[in-house]
Amino acid sequence: MSGNGHVTVRRTVLVRQPAERVWIALRDELPRVATGLRGIETVRRIERSAGDAGVVLTVHEWKAAAALPAGLERYIDPDALSWIERAHWNGPALESRWTVESRILAGGLTGAGTTRLEPAMGGRGSRLHFEISASLAAGALGPLGANRLKSGFEDAAANLIAKTLQDLGVAVDAYLANGSR
Repeated sequence: MSGNGHVTVRRTVLVRQPAERVWIALRDELPRVATGLRGIETVRRIERSAGDAGVVLTVHEWKAAAALPAGLERYIDPDALSWIERAHWNGPALESRWTVESRILAGGLTGAGTTRLEPAMGGRGSRLHFEISASLAAGALGPLGANRLKSGFEDAAANLIAKTLQDLGVAVDAYLANGSR
């Protein structure tokens, strides 16, 4: 838990590829890298632009591959199981700061984080460090939004994002090992 009451989760993934190759694959080839991620139907790039001092800005739309139980299909719009990710990729620092805006709960569930790369294994591999926080807007749960329930949603969201990013680390390793790029 961070000081502001929001849940913060940290994870590290070892990748057997050099940090620069991992960086380029995640920044420039995310839709291809994410193909086959469990629970993800598609990742689509919406925007990519170059900023100042080696910073690249990207926007992606992620859609979950969720098979809803028959009873919930009429209550949950499948398009709500998607989110927009906006990232600022700082090339010189090998660090990305990003936000996630979920469409579920009328956009009241958001996440933010940092992805940092550093060389590992004598320069033949890299470490992907993730720091993720999630927050739920006041009132997003309506009358159910008591602090304990709100904290539970934030914790679940941060851990789900962390799991997706861990899986993405494994996916980028496999993607690069199979000769892509």
